[in-house]
Amino acid sequence: MKIKEKMHQKVAVLTLKGKLMGPPATKTLVEDVENLLEDGVTRVVLDLKHVNWINSLGVGAIIKALSRLNKAGGVLHLVGLTEKVRSVFVMSQLTKIIPINETIDEAIEELNKK
Repeated sequence: MKIKEKMHQKVAVLTLKGKLMGPPATKTLVEDVENLLEDGVTRVVLDLKHVNWINSLGVGAIIKALSRLNKAGGVLHLVGLTEKVRSVFVMSQLTKIIPINETIDEAIEELNKK
């Protein structure tokens, strides 16, 4: 798993590539979000278009990141979900608590309104 960070105004976009199925990827994701919070960044977009599979550990890492952001008054959005990854979020009903956008630009626009 590779994670690339890019700032768009006050929104951090983390682009993930590979499988999100446990350490070290899950640990790295949570640490990256914690580092953003330490830098004062509270609006995060996870771009998952290059994630070809996610399991319960990957979902847990995203929920942990969401929890850390929520505690800091922040927001997390997901974009670019493949059909396989989207099915995991739909079946677990996480689509009710984590906003999903189709594009990065759409997510950034929505987050910059907050």
